[in-house]
Amino acid sequence: MNFSPRKKSRGLIINITTLIDVMFLLLIFFMVTSTFKNQPAINLVLPRSATASETVDTPAILFLTAEGDVYLNDTLIDLVSLGERLKEMHDESGEDRMVLRADEDAAHGDVVKLIDIIKQSGFTRVSLSARVPAAN
Repeated sequence: MNFSPRKKSRGLIINITTLIDVMFLLLIFFMVTSTFKNQPAINLVLPRSATASETVDTPAILFLTAEGDVYLNDTLIDLVSLGERLKEMHDESGEDRMVLRADEDAAHGDVVKLIDIIKQSGFTRVSLSARVPAAN
């Protein structure tokens, strides 16, 4: 009679250490190779233009919504303090370019008023943003 206990078989063992290493390597790869485009939180529909071209980003971007709200770098600002703030930015950066992104439904008078404020604050080159035509 054999009374010794039977050894239980351990079954199949899966070593997941290498799988975890591979997952971390993939995570690092995707984090390093992905690019993030800074999208403003302001909802604008830019007008379409057949001759629009890509412009260089400037230290500050001015947004004008269809409702007439003005944002300076995603911060709501009133027209009274806008001129002073733009003069400070011009003195700090020494940049003479400014980008104005106005909604296609914004009033023409508001756009002209903002261009005047921008130029009076020292910026000599004002670019208006538009949607680039879709590739056919």
